[in-house]
Amino acid sequence: MSNPLRKGRKADPSKDEAILEAANDLFAERGYGVSIDEIAAVAGVSKQTIYARYARKDDLLAAVIHKTAEDLVSPLSVGALPPQQALAKFGERFLEVAFSPAKIATQRLIIAEATKFPDLARAYYENGPLYVRKKLAAYIARAVDEGSLKVEDAEMAASQFLGLLIGADHVKFLMGLNSTECPGSRTYRIRAAVDAFLCIYAAQ
Repeated sequence: MSNPLRKGRKADPSKDEAILEAANDLFAERGYGVSIDEIAAVAGVSKQTIYARYARKDDLLAAVIHKTAEDLVSPLSVGALPPQQALAKFGERFLEVAFSPAKIATQRLIIAEATKFPDLARAYYENGPLYVRKKLAAYIARAVDEGSLKVEDAEMAASQFLGLLIGADHVKFLMGLNSTECPGSRTYRIRAAVDAFLCIYAAQ
């Protein structure tokens, strides 16, 4: 899903941040039915300012999701730490997002609206889960080239690591059957996921 800024206008970072922050909070709180007028009011900008950046509401939601994904994958950037450290830092950020009440609310929203708004579901998937998995796979592929991992299918390995992180508990959070996770439990979850992953894929 495109997320164009109109050419010829210099972006104002403070307005951009305010729009994305307001949209993130209101989508999570009110659902996709929230209006651009409401988002503009909370962000302290005009509706025209939002439309100058995002042609449609689903473009705005895609931008919100993409920003979260970009922040999440920063430990995997070029020149990142070795796999044990990089994957642990990534795991910390990933679980902060995956089990965040606000992000859980957004995921419920997308699931509820997916049949009615398939383009919305696709924008969420491509800018969030798919983007993160591809960035993780790219990091794994670089680690293979550097000789620290031995992996035949980086995409599959990335999917496996994400599964190790969230386990079966993510479904409980989505269904509202669990809403808290103690820090010790999360630390153990991350360490166990990294250890299991490296047990399979660390280069000997």
